Amino acid sequence: MNYFKPIYQISFYFIILVTFVFGGFIQFFFSISNTVITFFITLLLYGIYILYMLLRRKVVFNRIVLLSIVYLILIVLSASVNKSDIIKMIVYFVFPLLPLGIFFYCYINNKEGFISQKKIFSLFYYIGLIQFPILLLQMNFYDFFIQFNNSGQTIDWYDFMFGSFFIKSDHSLGVFLLLLIAIILLKKDHVQSIVMFPKIVIAYLGITIFLTESNISKLFLVILISSYVMIPLYKKHGKSLKFKLGIVFLSITLLFSGYLLKDKEFIQKRLGGTLERQISIEAAEKFYELGTAKRFQIIIVAVKKLETKWIGDGPYSYFNILTGEFKKTQHFTQLIWTYFDLGILGLIVVLCLMRYFIRYLDVDKGLPTLFFFGVFFVYSFYVPIFSDIAIIFSMFFIFSRKQTNYVKATKLD
Repeated sequence: MNYFKPIYQISFYFIILVTFVFGGFIQFFFSISNTVITFFITLLLYGIYILYMLLRRKVVFNRIVLLSIVYLILIVLSASVNKSDIIKMIVYFVFPLLPLGIFFYCYINNKEGFISQKKIFSLFYYIGLIQFPILLLQMNFYDFFIQFNNSGQTIDWYDFMFGSFFIKSDHSLGVFLLLLIAIILLKKDHVQSIVMFPKIVIAYLGITIFLTESNISKLFLVILISSYVMIPLYKKHGKSLKFKLGIVFLSITLLFSGYLLKDKEFIQKRLGGTLERQISIEAAEKFYELGTAKRFQIIIVAVKKLETKWIGDGPYSYFNILTGEFKKTQHFTQLIWTYFDLGILGLIVVLCLMRYFIRYLDVDKGLPTLFFFGVFFVYSFYVPIFSDIAIIFSMFFIFSRKQTNYVKATKLD
């Protein structure tokens, strides 16, 4: 194992540099796609794990591994039933294989301690700090930088603010920054030697999130900070009449304000019309057929109009990975793709995997776990999250934990 440690360490820093520091640069200037980079990193993850497995003569097996195998079988089954292109099926394997590969990779470090949690957080922390100046440059010098675009992608100004992450990865950047803020808030004793002024750092990282185009990240930031402030107040004053009346008054005020604002021109412009019109089945079906439906309208149509899909229409039936064309609306999303591609069975597997990923993290039970699951559930509507290496890798390593009986290794004979 003496020579395995430096191999693991070199591979770790290589993955960090490619994914979080130079990924967008490589894409932008050298026209290497996110898919190609992710494919080679996935091969590297399994190469490291196979080498470790041979050296230790043990294989890891738990519910995450079992569900990932079921996921793979379901992909093959759906592809066979729907006579899907074999290339699509193989490329679709990235959804179970990438997060499983990262889980194995994280398991090795948790078991062997090749890189300390302090070093890992410190590295991610400084990567988070450099995003603000990078975003400022991207925001103010878009017209200059876009002249050098060699990525083969059309990059509008709102897609250009991806920091040092992959192109159009504003949601990935948002999740990454949220995870940093969350660990500073929830595990402050563990990071106090690195984060000298936590309140200032949280404000700084929060401003960075607001520079991105990830509106859902901004919303979760507000929820995270509000929850962090409100929960201790609730524990201290929750039984007092004044606190209860204050909560009722605040809730009524927010609901009344929302009701008054729903018909305002700027709200309707954002929604694309009145709220009643947007959530009607007639409007949803119309926009679905036109290919302009919003995500919630797709769900309305799928539930109320389309025939229930149990095993889906086959891998990449919603988005054709080979041509880059969408079947209907142009949305990148894990959950909607999964339903159309693998049906209800696929959704069940994906949600169960998400649940066990969260359980594996060093997150306290109760509200923190529920919050984490809610975050990744919502992001799954906006990002094909299981193929997003930045989100999955940062999730496992920022909130990494030491091994418990939750993970079992079986010895090879």
